[in-house]
Amino acid sequence: MTIRTVLAQPDPALTWLDVVGPSWEEMDEIAQRFGLHQTSVLDCLDPEHLPKFEELEGHTFVIVRAYDEKAPPGCATVQQMTRKVAVFSGPRFLVTIHRTEQPWLSGLIARASAGGPRPPGAPGRDTLQAQLFAQILNGAVDTHTKPLEAIEARVDRFEDAEFAHQIEDDLRELPLLKRQVTLIKRLLWRTVEVAQRLTLQSGRTVPLFRDVQENAESSHFYADELLDDVTTLLHIQLALASHRTGEVMRVLTIFSVFFLPLTFIVGVYGMNFDFMPELRERWGYPAVLGAMAIVTLAIYLWFRRRGWLR
Repeated sequence: MTIRTVLAQPDPALTWLDVVGPSWEEMDEIAQRFGLHQTSVLDCLDPEHLPKFEELEGHTFVIVRAYDEKAPPGCATVQQMTRKVAVFSGPRFLVTIHRTEQPWLSGLIARASAGGPRPPGAPGRDTLQAQLFAQILNGAVDTHTKPLEAIEARVDRFEDAEFAHQIEDDLRELPLLKRQVTLIKRLLWRTVEVAQRLTLQSGRTVPLFRDVQENAESSHFYADELLDDVTTLLHIQLALASHRTGEVMRVLTIFSVFFLPLTFIVGVYGMNFDFMPELRERWGYPAVLGAMAIVTLAIYLWFRRRGWLR
């Protein structure tokens, strides 16, 4: 476990601790120190927990999920795509807990640590704590922007290639993109709910959490639009695949129609009977071939007149 004191100031009293990879015993010590609720401690140790908000006695507990920069391209689960950050906010403390280092959070911590002494007239503890809290939430939401932009670029590539017959090999990627966007959209919606509940109980710091809410709603709307685009593109590709299959079946049907009467004639004259029309005639065989040619030509002209050969 790594514990960093990001901020410790006496006036007004505020301590920010960042805890990385704690065990149950270590978390129990932190919980006793700050009076954290036992069920919240259990939730913050669950790596698969979705975003949530709880207003407990003496402190607020929030879980957010940020997109993992090291997530593999083929990831399709919440735990593969994102990393959880738990935040405890009390009267005089702020505690962030996560299992691994996350660049976006490390950058935020570095900026807060390098802030130096607070100048006269700086915001009070409540406002400063709300600012830090809002920055953490906004930072988690902003991590989803880059993967959404990458998915949008891939969707644009698919749209450019869909009518050029160059997308068949990549068609299997569309369900994966749909799954990824759906998961991001779901996480962002739960983050919007967290921001809404924070806004309702934040008092004077309402604008800070309203900004978080607007940021989360904007990202959620972005994900919703991408989901519609991916779904539409998937339907188009399935329709094109069905159309190509229909074209193949049309060609095969035309060939079968040409050969069906010819096969009938050949089958009749292929029977070994002594008494058959024109069997003993000199021009009997050429006459049958000519009849077959006339039937084929008639079928061709009929199909062409109907426009079935275009």
